[in-house]
Amino acid sequence: MEIMRFDHVGLKIKESQILDNITFSTEPGEIVGIAGPSGSGKTSLLRLMNLLRSPTTGTIFYKDRNVIDYDPVQLRREVGYVLQKPYLFDGTVQDNLEYPYQVWNQKPDMIEMRAYLERVNLPASMLGKRKTEMSGGEQQRVALVRSLLAKPQVLLLDEVTASLDEENTLVLEKLILEEWASRSLTVFFISHIPDQLQRLAKSILYVDRGQLHYQGPLGDYFQLRGGLNNE
Repeated sequence: MEIMRFDHVGLKIKESQILDNITFSTEPGEIVGIAGPSGSGKTSLLRLMNLLRSPTTGTIFYKDRNVIDYDPVQLRREVGYVLQKPYLFDGTVQDNLEYPYQVWNQKPDMIEMRAYLERVNLPASMLGKRKTEMSGGEQQRVALVRSLLAKPQVLLLDEVTASLDEENTLVLEKLILEEWASRSLTVFFISHIPDQLQRLAKSILYVDRGQLHYQGPLGDYFQLRGGLNNE
């Protein structure tokens, strides 16, 4: 069963055609890198998967079911989304990390929360902090932990390491690969960094000017990359 499929999907906002005739499919457990120039429609692609926007034309299927037939809250339990600019709720880090448990009607697991913070290089003392007391990189790591605590089946990542130094970038990449390997997580991630695409991606979607110019294996993408960038 395909976990995500776009069938001739287009997105128009006001008079601007953001995405045009996008068709691809993804099997469960893939790590898909989304590449392309700035402003090419990559973020809009992720927003459609999470029902933050609805397609103007075409159909998006999640587990062979049209995404617009899902209750958005139900869909977002399974399809987590970490924004490029981290969004944390008011309150403390602990309040944010307890939210996934509340969504699933479970008792918050402090041991699990602390363990995930440690895995992203943050101390347990971070639990008492508010977002105004944190750097952008710290907020980004907390936002990723919050999404992973919800145990999504699909994780959407929009340049989540953009505000991190090299050390913490590698820490997050390690966590993403560990989660992918341990529970067959499907990951779509946007990156402008070729080395990061090579470290994480198994396949690539290359988007330019709202159109999908390449879907396929990582190795083939890098062989074709010069031509794609010059189209």
